[in-house]
Amino acid sequence: MIIWLNGPFGVGKTTLANRLDQEIPDSILYDPEHLGDFFQENLPKTVCPEDFQDYLIWRQTTVQIIRDLATKTGKVIIVPMTIFKKEYYQEIIEQGLREDMCVQHYILVAEKETILDRLDKRTQENNNWALKHLDNCLQAFEDQIPGRKIDTGGLTVDEIAEIVLEVSEISKVD
Repeated sequence: MIIWLNGPFGVGKTTLANRLDQEIPDSILYDPEHLGDFFQENLPKTVCPEDFQDYLIWRQTTVQIIRDLATKTGKVIIVPMTIFKKEYYQEIIEQGLREDMCVQHYILVAEKETILDRLDKRTQENNNWALKHLDNCLQAFEDQIPGRKIDTGGLTVDEIAEIVLEVSEISKVD
């Protein structure tokens, strides 16, 4: 099973992914953003665009790594990654993974002010990218990208994790 945590930048995907990884026995946390960062740091700009998701090789490799992790380990794969472009969602999740794998796709949502507040509290990151794309993300998750929406406003990470575990029918570590 693959648990894909989607949603706008700053909504809490990575925090939730870390908690789920602690709660789910034999799970693997895989963040495709690290692959994108690797491409951007090691390839010329003429090869890897500003948005690494626009790089076909990133999308193909992301699908292959997740498929390999799921099929070769038999473990639950937890993926915290924003995919807000409809064509990339279709390519990666609908066509690349859902063809023959169980994918639980969750969209974490919150009010724009809540997300902005969370982004402001990040001290070690440059949030220009997130801020630049926030409105597009909010719009895409409102009406273009399908998935089970979880409103994270007012919920603790433990409460959100409980929702994901219950809906996914996964028992947590005792």
